[in-house]
Amino acid sequence: MKKVIKLSIMLSTKKAISKQTHLWCSIGLMTLGLFYSSSVLSEDLKALEDCESCHTVQASEFQASVHYINRSGVQAGCNNCHAFQKHKNGAKTNKEVKKDRLDMAMSEWRRMSDNDSKECKTCHSPMAMDLAKQEPRSVARHEESFDEGDTSCINCHKGISHHLPAGWKAKAKKVGLQK
Repeated sequence: MKKVIKLSIMLSTKKAISKQTHLWCSIGLMTLGLFYSSSVLSEDLKALEDCESCHTVQASEFQASVHYINRSGVQAGCNNCHAFQKHKNGAKTNKEVKKDRLDMAMSEWRRMSDNDSKECKTCHSPMAMDLAKQEPRSVARHEESFDEGDTSCINCHKGISHHLPAGWKAKAKKVGLQK
């Protein structure tokens, strides 16, 4: 009988330790998650300030876009879409950055088309789209694109975060970046 009681006490002690360990691990992970998300947010806001120091027009356009302010409160930063650019604050501006705005847009659209809009898909998932909540015109276009195997967002969604440059449509059609 004593062995059974001892075994029962040992098992209940292990369960209590296990629950306490689980609780502390959960608290630690939540704290780490909050710390990481706040540092990422502050880094995004810092990046916007850095970018804005030279790209004032683009920053003001972005701040008026749905990717900056929206009903859900989800906010993208410059580096969410432009993270793969080599241009950094304080670095000498190279010839590519001095491009005409239309040429810059074309090169960005080509890059995003070639990589299947991977920047968009870090937040947006075609599989998670609720077509029932979209306008009929949008549903038709999405279904047509998916049927054709075209899931690159930028092929249709240009001018979401920045104003479209003058003459964009004709030039985009000419180089195969617009239907």
